[in-house]
Amino acid sequence: MGSRKRLQRRQSFKVFVDRIMALQGNAPLNKFSLICETDSDPSSVDGWIINALERGVVDLDLYISPDYGYPLPSKVLISKTLVRLKVEGTIYFTPDVGEVFLPKLKTLYLDDVTFEDSGAVFAKLISGCHLLEELVMIGVIWDSWDSCSVSSPTLKRLKLCCDYIEENPKSVSFDTPSLVYFEFTNTVAIKYPKVNFDSLVEASVDLRTTLYQNEPAGDSSDATGFFVGIRNVEILSLSAATFEVLTICCKVIPVFKNLIHLTIETDRKVGWEILPSLLVNCPNLETLVFEGLHYKDTNQSEDARYCFKDGNKCWENHEGNCVGTPWEGTPTCFSSSPVKMLKVLKFGEMFSYEDDIERQLEVIKYFLETMPNLEEVILHYNTPYDEDVSMVSGVLQLLGNLASPKCKIQVISDNISFSSTLHSSSSTSGLFFLRNTFPV
Repeated sequence: MGSRKRLQRRQSFKVFVDRIMALQGNAPLNKFSLICETDSDPSSVDGWIINALERGVVDLDLYISPDYGYPLPSKVLISKTLVRLKVEGTIYFTPDVGEVFLPKLKTLYLDDVTFEDSGAVFAKLISGCHLLEELVMIGVIWDSWDSCSVSSPTLKRLKLCCDYIEENPKSVSFDTPSLVYFEFTNTVAIKYPKVNFDSLVEASVDLRTTLYQNEPAGDSSDATGFFVGIRNVEILSLSAATFEVLTICCKVIPVFKNLIHLTIETDRKVGWEILPSLLVNCPNLETLVFEGLHYKDTNQSEDARYCFKDGNKCWENHEGNCVGTPWEGTPTCFSSSPVKMLKVLKFGEMFSYEDDIERQLEVIKYFLETMPNLEEVILHYNTPYDEDVSMVSGVLQLLGNLASPKCKIQVISDNISFSSTLHSSSSTSGLFFLRNTFPV
């Protein structure tokens, strides 16, 4: 688009918005949304936003992405009527920001917003929101801050997604005693001086190591304080990267005494060595969910410590594909595990020759044999081939005899073209194949 056409388009947009605002006069305004993706005149944008504020706007939604950074008008931060504020685009808060007083604001959403200092402006912004209940921050870059801290006595929901960086943040703290829901994505910090989550019920954690952080880090990066801070959570979801952080960046794993539902994302590049230690510290866990059954191979083809119960001597016969446990030895935690429901999402998902179905079925078999309190095992298995389902059905029918008599095994798939129910000798257990007709 030529410069003349861009200028005409900008002018047309300005005239259109000015006309709409003029027609409404000073009528009270509940919601105002503004999207500016072109190089709009900053004075015009300021005028539209200030007009909305002067009319008592309650819900302000801004997406402003000019070629240059755009500082918000100072009046946005002293609105006595705003209840919800959403800000996206190339907007920045400068160190010389003035007073922040948003006495009614309950929801603050910031996406790709820059704070041009060491964190003091962000702290000032949050402290000026006396009734804040929900905070969402996307695309945060705070590795250069001396200290990254979120502090609010009223905050109930927090979603904080930081951009991936090849540097560990120096210090990250949370003082949010009323927080109920927490979603966190970040590179693991060097330290977590304060983590106050006294009321936390549900958390989804995606902590990542840096590229070269693949061995126990000692004092250079310690996530122990973070996990101690979330130990009272009831529902917890861990990314595959977080599983790795637990392995190499935690000196001890705290006891999650209230945890009843645990979801673990798996990845073929991440080992499960930490799983036994984690499960033994979840004394009241009822539901265990795996997203996939992928795990990193250790030296299993040559190490008897990684054999399944029946032995794994395939290397002696020079076979190339050995099936071993993802952990060393036979963990005693499984025999004392209180888990009642085991669920596997994306069962049968394969990314390489290592992800064969036999490998995944051996893991299921191991759980059935060693977890005595299992009452239900659910496999979400989507395959376009009926013969795959047939093969899995045959194996699971045999495995059903190894499980507790009260255990029921279900296979749920969109692609099953037949319906059957297979029962074991026990009247309370069985193997069920269900055609899934709802989103999983």
